[in-house]
This record gives sequence, C-alpha cells and structure tokens, in this order.
Amino acid sequence: MRIESLYTPHKAAMRALVEAIHQQTGMLPQFYWPADMLGAEMATAEGVGIFEGEELAGFVLYREVPGAWEISLVATHPSFQRRGLMESLIKHMIAAKGHDRELWLEVHESNESAQKLYEKLGFKLTGRRPRYYKDGATALLYSCP
Repeated sequence: MRIESLYTPHKAAMRALVEAIHQQTGMLPQFYWPADMLGAEMATAEGVGIFEGEELAGFVLYREVPGAWEISLVATHPSFQRRGLMESLIKHMIAAKGHDRELWLEVHESNESAQKLYEKLGFKLTGRRPRYYKDGATALLYSCP
C-alpha cells in the first residue's frame, strides 16, 4: 500500500474507480457523480490516492477554501472496501493538511459507515443541509479541527 498525490495521468483510473462504484450501487444518490461533474471536480481539485501495487484502490479530492481544506469526494473501489484503506488515506490527509486548518466534508445521511469512520478519525458533526441530494436526503456536514 502506498499513498501519493494524484495528477492528470491518474484521471483515467479515477474515472474507472467511480464507474465501478456506480455499477455496484446502481448510481444511488449517496454516491453519484455524473461524468461532467466528475471531470470538472478533477480539473479544479487536488487529489491524493491509495494504491495496492499499481492499482488505484481509493482517492480523496479536496480544495483549499478560506481557513480550511474542503474534501469534495471520497471514493474506494468496491474490490477494496472494508479493508481500512480509506481510514489510512484520511489519516494521511489529517496529518498532511489538518495541522494548520480544519478539514471539512459532507456525507449523505444514510451513509452510516462513512459517518462512523469520520467520527472515529476525529471529525465532528457541525451542520446539516436539508434536501441537499437528489433523493431529498440531508447532507451531514463534518469538520476535523
């Protein structure tokens, strides 16, 4: 397992990973990134990925906002879920970026496994965005001091 910054050459692997999640979940609103939105996010955000061998197992996209780092996308390939890789990747983000400012993220209210992970890593629930997702669900806002 290795963690490294993601650049343009990684975009195809990032798209393939997101597509694998869409195929597994049936494009549920908890994790749905249309190709145009994903392309725009990859063009403007920074990324860090976790690899097993040469395969991208998961990644995080984030951007700098005033006083914080906002995490916009957290994705783990279905073949690598439930193995602690995202926990390692977010711990890396906290160590690399969280020392001088907060980390922010949002999660679908039904994604309890992600909520538990974020809370385990020190994130605190700080707010809600009602009816944020296409299915009418609330986005839960988390920050890590």
